[in-house]
Amino acid sequence: MIYQDFKPCPLCGASGQIPYANCTDFTVSKESYTLMRCPSCGVVYTLDPPREDEMSRYDKVNLKLKLGDSPSGLIGRLYYHVRNLMLRKKVRIVESQSYRTGGSLLNYGAKTGFFSHKMEKRGWKVTSVEKYHEERLFSLEMFHHRMIDVPEMDALHAGTFDVITLWHVFEHCHNPHELLDRFYELLRPGGILIMACPNICSTDAMYYGPYWAAYDVPRHLWHFNPSSISALAYKHGFTLMHHEKMPFDSFYISILSEKHLHHRMSFLRGMIHGLHSWRISLTRRSKSSSLVYVFRKRITSE
Repeated sequence: MIYQDFKPCPLCGASGQIPYANCTDFTVSKESYTLMRCPSCGVVYTLDPPREDEMSRYDKVNLKLKLGDSPSGLIGRLYYHVRNLMLRKKVRIVESQSYRTGGSLLNYGAKTGFFSHKMEKRGWKVTSVEKYHEERLFSLEMFHHRMIDVPEMDALHAGTFDVITLWHVFEHCHNPHELLDRFYELLRPGGILIMACPNICSTDAMYYGPYWAAYDVPRHLWHFNPSSISALAYKHGFTLMHHEKMPFDSFYISILSEKHLHHRMSFLRGMIHGLHSWRISLTRRSKSSSLVYVFRKRITSE
């Protein structure tokens, strides 16, 4: 049944939104939120999330997991090694898809700066944007890399960057239309926009339903599949050139989902189902837990 009494889609304005799921904020507030699906643009979104100026009390900034070079404990060591593997993968994606081994890069939602630092070490000129003071301070103290706050983006000049990256950031953004337009301005002709987002069509999303950890309400405002995010980017001047899976996300998300369900041996169960999801994604990329999308700025209308 299509319910006509809900608000119009916040992305495209269409009416006739369809209830998709009811999810709980297992991380911080334990509040419940309804997810809606737009039959017009295909996006799934969190209905009535907190305002942007209220979101800080839901965003749990945990610097304890932003480990340096001396991790301790099993989880710490595992996180450390997976992070290093993913940093190398991100470098490969940027340089292979941009056909560059150097240039100007904007890292939006840079968190504590490990990726920014990695790219700087490889010779890239990196501008990092991060809204949280604690994360910016960590980057400054750890890497001597100064990040800018979000409002400081207004001072950046058009046509400045070869690459813009958002690693699991876009789904948090309250203003996706404005951001995509701004990214289009900031990129040079033919520049690329790289975004990693959870995939609501993934094997683990289907298996865990409303307990799927990557719904992460209310912090995740938008819940994309390849079609919906590609259509949104296209409206703002970007063409999808490539997408690929984030190989470890199925394990991490499955473990967290098992914890949401309060299952015994959640780590082991999550690893088993994460492996199952990962194996399916080897031949069916669209079933990956998270996907990296590479968009090219269109110079003329296509």
